[in-house]
Amino acid sequence: MKDFTQYIQDSKEACANIYGMSPEEIPFLKVGLTREQLQQKQLTYAKVLTIVKEFMKKLIEYMDGVPTLIVTTDAEGYVLEIFGDTGIKQMVDSLGITIGVRFSETDVGTNSVSLALKHGEPIGLIGNDHFHECLAGVACYSAPFSYSDSNQLAGTVSIMTLVDYANQFHLGLLSSAVDTIEGEIRLQEQNHKLYLLNQVLINSAPLGIIMTDESGGILEYNPGAEEILGIPKGEAIHQGIDRITGLSEYVMRALQKQEKIENTETTLIDHQKELERICLVDVLPLYYSFQQLTGAFAQFRDMTSYHELQKQVIQSEKLSAVGKLGAGFAHEIRNPLSSIIGLVQLLKENNEHNKYLQIITDELERMKTLVNQFVLLGKPTKLQKTNSDVVQLIRNTIELMNSNARLSKVQIEFASSVENELFVPIDKSQIKQVLINFIKNAVEAMPEGGSVFVELQVYKEEKQFQITIRDEGKGMTPAEVENLGTPFFTTKESGLGMGIPICFDIVKAHNGSINVESSKGQGTSIHLILPLQNGMRRKKEDD
Repeated sequence: MKDFTQYIQDSKEACANIYGMSPEEIPFLKVGLTREQLQQKQLTYAKVLTIVKEFMKKLIEYMDGVPTLIVTTDAEGYVLEIFGDTGIKQMVDSLGITIGVRFSETDVGTNSVSLALKHGEPIGLIGNDHFHECLAGVACYSAPFSYSDSNQLAGTVSIMTLVDYANQFHLGLLSSAVDTIEGEIRLQEQNHKLYLLNQVLINSAPLGIIMTDESGGILEYNPGAEEILGIPKGEAIHQGIDRITGLSEYVMRALQKQEKIENTETTLIDHQKELERICLVDVLPLYYSFQQLTGAFAQFRDMTSYHELQKQVIQSEKLSAVGKLGAGFAHEIRNPLSSIIGLVQLLKENNEHNKYLQIITDELERMKTLVNQFVLLGKPTKLQKTNSDVVQLIRNTIELMNSNARLSKVQIEFASSVENELFVPIDKSQIKQVLINFIKNAVEAMPEGGSVFVELQVYKEEKQFQITIRDEGKGMTPAEVENLGTPFFTTKESGLGMGIPICFDIVKAHNGSINVESSKGQGTSIHLILPLQNGMRRKKEDD
């Protein structure tokens, strides 16, 4: 244990020579705080005083049988709290040591509180170590404490007992208790800061955020979630995650299978406005140490406005193309109309009516087809998604196209990286229309026969799958590839140039893309890239 002899000697000399004190005098603490000042300091130190009291009560229990008084001061030595043995308290009351007074060497002489604050370390005074003889019957131990990252002194905690019970062990016990108190104070301060930061981030985030325990009970539910779901916080916490249709299944999957769900599109219900909201959802399992599951964290972003804006942009693009389409459409429709008008004139002069009437019928049919496709192109693409098996869809489409392919001496082959099934939410009929269009083009690109290769690949990390349709036909030039998908552009003599633009619209509506690779004389590869969205399934799930 450290020898405090020099500290005590220096203090006693100051008391006698500088302050002019006499050992026979009875000291009295004169400087005190007003009621308002005391209340303000106690409010500032409220958390500290609570923690000190909790730990020091336990220390008193360990010192069973030893009359002990606990005194807590601030960094200036002002007494903020006194509790413990009533007998010792009566003695210190007679010296004016009460809540609000200040331990000062100039008033009370050599004392442990002043020395601990002055030297910044625990110190003990036993009996005659005090300057005044009236304090020879007590032993005082004081330890300074801090609770900020800067380690600036915040105050002292002191033990007062009778000299008969004095033991240097008490100073070590007090020092250990104060170290524990400091750790608890700093931990609570850090937790408070983290809590405030957490609340600011959660409450100000434009996302819906929900945290659950391991059984799905809601622990955290931010204003963003309340805004999107239209369910008040109290109601949501009371009813649990099962109340939130469209999200609960993902949360339970994270809890039961400890599976991460990221950037998954789902539909949530706004119960206040009775609206459906398209949201992107992320759900993560939460763990204690040693990978013990403690709950789940879910965040979701309302993408409804984005989807509506996307539809408006697509529609706007289509409307802006109407002007360009109009010129091409007028040109295309003028030719059959000229033929019809000319042939009608000939009908008046020639008796071979049947021959001319057949030509008129063919031209009218061509006009009808053109108009129908033009109207279809002008309409917004509406999707009716179902959880469909892409593997089976491709097989069925190939089987449908095989009869026409055989007539053209073309063989269609299929290869897949997925062994059995791949269930993905798509509009089955529209994707089938896209496949038919591109397979038909591939067959027609090989008038002398050949092979069409259809391949399905899944990229889990990118969360997408790709359907490739490759032929051995005459291919296209870079300029033709660039214009592919432009209305009325076609490489066929009898084509209208409107089927491929419709395919591009369908794939775009699925948040996918089409990449074309082609070289003149070396065939063409069409890559349809579509998102997995809800991920790869090995068995069909209910929609």
